[in-house]
Amino acid sequence: QEDAPSMLQDFPVPPEYFPDKFKMVKPQLQPPFTWVFIGPKGAFSPLHRDIWGTCAWMAQFEGRKRFVFFPPSDTRCCYVKSEGGREAYADLRNPNLDAFPNLFSGHPVEVVLEPGDVVYIPSGWTHYVECLTDSVSLTSNFASPVNFKRILV
Repeated sequence: QEDAPSMLQDFPVPPEYFPDKFKMVKPQLQPPFTWVFIGPKGAFSPLHRDIWGTCAWMAQFEGRKRFVFFPPSDTRCCYVKSEGGREAYADLRNPNLDAFPNLFSGHPVEVVLEPGDVVYIPSGWTHYVECLTDSVSLTSNFASPVNFKRILV
């Protein structure tokens, strides 16, 4: 959005099942939450929750990508916040069970995206993403009708 705004006209309007309440505000106030991800096999995004409590969707164009999702009820298994406010997520590639002793007591959901697949990432779900092959995908974070007021506060 920021680097090549003219490319936005090439992307379809988000489908009605992913309504984006950010579109209600002036374009100059809308956050730049649409990205193309191009990554080689092995590239990954460590465990995280999406910015501002937004939801997201990701469409896979080329290659395969693996997601591991932890529902909000399992956040305690993979995330800690110290008394000083420092946040940390478990490293799924090299788990530290001293820091995250309950990591394997959660109920993660694993999904593999193939070309043509779209995945919905609910607000508050911690997730890890890894390219299983060279990969091209498009993603957009959005404010749904359910979480829009919470995002604005």
